[in-house]
Amino acid sequence: MQDKDQVTNLDQDLKSSRFDKYNKLQNEIKQWFDMIFQTNQFSKNDTDLIEYLKDGVILCDLINQVYGSNTIKYKQSKLAFVQMENIEFFLNFIKSKGVPESELFQTVDLYESKDPYQVTQTIQSFSRIINKIDPTKYPLIGPVISTKRERPKIPSKPKHLENGMWSTTEYGYMGGSNQNTERVVFGGRRDITGRK
Repeated sequence: MQDKDQVTNLDQDLKSSRFDKYNKLQNEIKQWFDMIFQTNQFSKNDTDLIEYLKDGVILCDLINQVYGSNTIKYKQSKLAFVQMENIEFFLNFIKSKGVPESELFQTVDLYESKDPYQVTQTIQSFSRIINKIDPTKYPLIGPVISTKRERPKIPSKPKHLENGMWSTTEYGYMGGSNQNTERVVFGGRRDITGRK
């Protein structure tokens, strides 16, 4: 916990802010994992979400749960490079399914706990992808992203303007003053008293 009078730099403030957001989201994500895997092992336990996911096995199991049992082949191991490889399998797969690259975490964000909040962002984004498959089976985490809507149709031109005729009102001119109607010459004097 930081002292209120302690001075921090911008990097520390951002890291602290992202960590606070992560702490708020991790319980929601644990409950989401429980719903998908139909267990209570995640939310009933005080283990940090990053610790659960660090070896990449649960992430690969998630893919296999949603897309079929042999979609991703992975290994359970204590070796660091195997665990990071599992994480890479997960990231490559969800990227191929439509998770934007800007919302993907990097392997070190999870494996070395560099940016736990980015890990939650990736899982949220993936929840939006699989929610489209079956909303009752795979609920959303976080807000719903709005969908792009069609532009409204432009009404057709009135009949009296179709044959090349145009209206000054249609083009925005409403009879206001301009240099020509006010007889303004650049560099010349302008009579403002109204005498002609």
